[in-house]
Amino acid sequence: MELSEHLEVMNHEICGNDAVIEHSGYKVDGDNGIKNAVGLNARRSVDYFCVIKGDCQFVEFSDLARWKEDILGVDDVIARLEQTSRNILSKLIKQNSRREMVEKFKDSKDIFTKIPSVYDNSPKTFLSVESKIFYIVYAPISEQLGDAAKVEIARFLTTLQSSISDCLEADICHRVKVIILSKFIQELKS
Repeated sequence: MELSEHLEVMNHEICGNDAVIEHSGYKVDGDNGIKNAVGLNARRSVDYFCVIKGDCQFVEFSDLARWKEDILGVDDVIARLEQTSRNILSKLIKQNSRREMVEKFKDSKDIFTKIPSVYDNSPKTFLSVESKIFYIVYAPISEQLGDAAKVEIARFLTTLQSSISDCLEADICHRVKVIILSKFIQELKS
């Protein structure tokens, strides 16, 4: 079996965003994904393993910012919620998001380490089990939101990046990058 069977132009699947990524990655999730081929289809996983600047990294396209945006954008509901309830809801979203992303990274690392034993002629970048960069790519924040909401979403993403980093040991994750889609595309081009 060849790993190249999973190589495809990355599809971010972020609703309402028609940005095109002209870079290929190895599909991990889905019916034809690597995780099925290595026998770990019940695990959570990132969307792609992608060679960036010579190293294989983990890429997850996410609606994290949109989840927070949805809460902030529903003014009628927010107006009726007490501040305490709003804080509890925000905390639950952050905890759930962190837990989901940490699980995805750890399960993806398990999937990644099985590649050399399942695929013939695995590329050199797939033989290194060194710590990886975990890219969590999100959609642009809606321009319709007010400045205060945009600041709150930015703070949410920064805090989330930090808390995910704190949960992943340095030997399995070199760095967590929560990055907007347009900057991710630029980074792939450089």
